[in-house]
Amino acid sequence: MPIPTQIGRYKIKSELGRGGMATVYLAFDPSFNRDVAIKVLPREMLHDPQFRARFEREIKMAAGLEHPSIVPVYDVGEDDGQPYFVMRLMTGGSLSGMISEGMLSLEDTARIVTKISQGLTYAHKKGVIHRDLKPDNILFDDNGDPFISDFGVARLTESTGSLTGSGVIGTPAYMSPEQAQGTEIDSRSDIYGLGVIVYQMLSGRQPYSADTPMGVVVKHITEPVPEILSMVPSLPLEVDVLIKRAMAKDKTRRYSTAVELAKALNLIAFGNEGDFTPTISTSGRSGVYRAVGQSSRGKMTGLVVAGVVVLVIAIGVFLLRNQLFAPPLEPTPTPQPTALPTQAPTSTLEPTPVPTETASAIPFAPACAVGISFPTPEVMETNKFCTEKKPYTAVSIPEGALFESLDSKMICKEERTADGKTTISCGGKQLISYKLKVCVPPVISSADAGKCDQDSIYDAANRCCITPPAEGAGCTIFKVDLGACG
Repeated sequence: MPIPTQIGRYKIKSELGRGGMATVYLAFDPSFNRDVAIKVLPREMLHDPQFRARFEREIKMAAGLEHPSIVPVYDVGEDDGQPYFVMRLMTGGSLSGMISEGMLSLEDTARIVTKISQGLTYAHKKGVIHRDLKPDNILFDDNGDPFISDFGVARLTESTGSLTGSGVIGTPAYMSPEQAQGTEIDSRSDIYGLGVIVYQMLSGRQPYSADTPMGVVVKHITEPVPEILSMVPSLPLEVDVLIKRAMAKDKTRRYSTAVELAKALNLIAFGNEGDFTPTISTSGRSGVYRAVGQSSRGKMTGLVVAGVVVLVIAIGVFLLRNQLFAPPLEPTPTPQPTALPTQAPTSTLEPTPVPTETASAIPFAPACAVGISFPTPEVMETNKFCTEKKPYTAVSIPEGALFESLDSKMICKEERTADGKTTISCGGKQLISYKLKVCVPPVISSADAGKCDQDSIYDAANRCCITPPAEGAGCTIFKVDLGACG
């Protein structure tokens, strides 16, 4: 699709990025003689009220968040029926790009987290949960100050108490256990994501890895938090305690706010909690610390203290340290399920062959009465999530069931088995419905072989012959709807 030359009063220069939810352009604002980023809902999405409503919700949410640590929104509007909003252009790169150059020092990490934590706590006080906090969504301006961006999957806490049934949206590598399971979430889910980011900044890698996105999700739910000291032995022991508290499986054991986490990190890095009184940065915006820029990450500037001296009483430090160095409050890890093949088992999905050598000696059973149907396996969608802008859906099927994607464009893999259920993850192109065939073939005993003709199968429970449905005996066709990823 060609790039538009103008949207509203804004002259389009180039495309900055495109996702399933929206497209972002670099544009020029003649009214203020400055470059901006403009985010629009693609025209092909305009016919879908669900996506239009979600985009308009993001506009309202982003425009209502005014904080020096959140990417500011300059303008909102609609051009020829196409909604858009205009944001500050962030030219300093992302935290993801910074981490790709190498792990950060403890001091640099503390400075960045200090700034980000204030914006996150502000959003939480406004009733907004980000739900997709990750290094890609932490951007820097040309002064090296960090900002939180992309509230496209954020959720207003007053809109619903639970996200169950609405699908799980986010990035598997940074999902809290409760978010990954589709249960009730609150601001502490973002605290978990911030803990993952701290781990990645200090170690250069994410805490969990697996062959599939669903495999990563399972590890967030079941595996204990990895020991960061085993990767970076030079870090203080208190850092490991901090990360384990931020990433506790039980959200009640995490830090209550992002600022509380940042203060604990500052205490480890600098020996004091830091100054959280807003000051004026060199960029003219209110701030706390000046974070590292893309070109000077290794030598960050010091703390900006404007007329405020933090007095730390010795007994206060002692108490804080005792609290911080307390043993990790991590619950007992859930035992790991037995490793399973990453590929789905191959099968022709046909019923167990029925011996015919003694069929003539066994009387035929009667046809089943109307209303008696062949049992089909229970199939249920449990999660939806995005990774690398690709949609996935997690589906629960009976343990031992065979499954097969009826479309070559959707690939499904077995992830784990527990409590009589097997979880598989299916991925493909977004905004498309696919068909998944799941079967638990019937087992016919030798005593019942030959009781029905070749077009029927004997139902031992009802002692009659059932005609299998079109999809086959013991099989069901389940529709998998893959959503959109921004």
